[in-house]
Amino acid sequence: MMPEVSTATLREQRRIRELSASVIRALSNNPYIHVRQNWFFDGNTPMVSYAPHIQLKETEGLEGIRGAADSLALRILNSDPELHRRNLPTDPIARLIFDWLESVRSESLTPKSFPGIKHNLIKRFYEWSAGFNNADHTKTELGILLYTVAQMCWSRIMGAPVFPETEDLIEATRASISPVIGHLLYELKKTVNDQREFSKVALEVAMFVAGSVEHAKTGKNKSSLHDNEEAIDEFALLLDFDFNDEGIPTAASQSISPTLTANNGSYRVFSKEFDKEIYPVENIRPELIKDYRNTINDLQDKQHVQFNLLVQRVRQALVSWTNPQWDWDQEEGLIDGRRLSQIVSSPTERRLFRKVFTAPVNDCCVSFLIDCSGSMKGYAQTVTMMVDLLVRAIELSGAKTEVLGYSTASWNGGRPYRKWLATGRKHGPGRLNEVEHRIFKNADSSWNKSNSGIMALMKLDTYREGIDGEAVEWACNRLLNIDSRRKILFVISDGSPMDSATNIANDENYLTAHLMAMLERYAKRGIEITGIGIGLDLSQIYRHSLIADFDNGLDNHFLNDFIKSLMSKPAYSN
Repeated sequence: MMPEVSTATLREQRRIRELSASVIRALSNNPYIHVRQNWFFDGNTPMVSYAPHIQLKETEGLEGIRGAADSLALRILNSDPELHRRNLPTDPIARLIFDWLESVRSESLTPKSFPGIKHNLIKRFYEWSAGFNNADHTKTELGILLYTVAQMCWSRIMGAPVFPETEDLIEATRASISPVIGHLLYELKKTVNDQREFSKVALEVAMFVAGSVEHAKTGKNKSSLHDNEEAIDEFALLLDFDFNDEGIPTAASQSISPTLTANNGSYRVFSKEFDKEIYPVENIRPELIKDYRNTINDLQDKQHVQFNLLVQRVRQALVSWTNPQWDWDQEEGLIDGRRLSQIVSSPTERRLFRKVFTAPVNDCCVSFLIDCSGSMKGYAQTVTMMVDLLVRAIELSGAKTEVLGYSTASWNGGRPYRKWLATGRKHGPGRLNEVEHRIFKNADSSWNKSNSGIMALMKLDTYREGIDGEAVEWACNRLLNIDSRRKILFVISDGSPMDSATNIANDENYLTAHLMAMLERYAKRGIEITGIGIGLDLSQIYRHSLIADFDNGLDNHFLNDFIKSLMSKPAYSN
């Protein structure tokens, strides 16, 4: 799967959005805000609004995203979501306007001590206004109506003048609708501090706009049917968001599987008869493993990675500290009251003090789960080099490591698929292939003893198809059986699960929906799961994800991101 934009752009957009998410966390005092699918999420709930001026495009600058992030943070602080949901109108256009007005009301309550936020909000609205006008949406009657209502409401609620270039553009429309909604604008400003009263007025404004659109659809105020349809189409650009009844985006399409839904979410496997758990190094000639080892050593030398510094940074990211304890009988520190009598009885005694003592602990296991599907062949060398290097560094920092992989033993379903064909092609059979779970390094085996096993990742003729959900389940269960406080799983992949036989016999989302269900299940059980996307952003599937650009080898950008990802993450929240 090739990304539509460059990896550098993806990484930069991810960084900007993460920075903006940290702003929302700070302003709202909510540690569960994060970025996923290019949206801001609170736990598993998308933080979105119908308001068109804060909808994010695929690529945005820091200042633009900050305006949207500040708006969302203010919405958390100043708006009661339950009250808002109860008052949302059913008409989609009225819902858009009503929600838009609530966002503007929340923005208007920005404290005077945050002038930077106020600047970001104004700039964000200005850029949306300019973009809407430059796209010629204001050349139709409906477009100019929507634009004028937006400008009038925003100006009145925010207490700011209409943008100069907008004055002449909206003058005629403003003059015609002022007698209808002028008093409502006054009431919007008057009730800005009372959401309950404000919502009553906002609903009237929303119904006015919805009624105007409905009137336009009948063609009563259009000179031609063509102009009417064009105006509706342009207006629909603002409604191109898939929201459910609670005003939030519906789940990503790949997380919905008709087959899983029909089976009440129960994932099926047609046959486990041919499934295997293997140690790939056992099936490769020692001479070939030695050649692989030499190749990886040469690649690592060319990377010029400061390995000792890498170990120190990994240790700092993973280490935690024991609870404070007293270290007694010290010659300096705090006086131990129990030994004051010795000052008189033994004047030369100096061990009369106590100190607070804490010790570093690295009670952690880091597991790497590698997608060994055919599309990963081109990255095998770099992935092997990366995993080998990181496993060695992590172990020297004091943590345990595992290296696992997953693929299938056959293409196009293999023996389970042929068995399914022979038994009547039952509808919705579930997974149709023979999975192969691969152990390249056990947690109880050191890198010194097992690094040759990691080299088996270089055997490209074993790369076939990928059943990701079952692999994640397998890797997580292994982690749960390892005695460590923190359990971290990195899944290295270049896209969604793919098994042609399973997709044909079930539906194209069957495997991805199961993967997302497994990610959620084991996150709730305390496993910190991060997806590492090879040249693409996996945030649509993984709550925590990294982007790796391996075209030029292992770069410092990725290593920096990896170190940050090792730091403890907030507990799972719905």
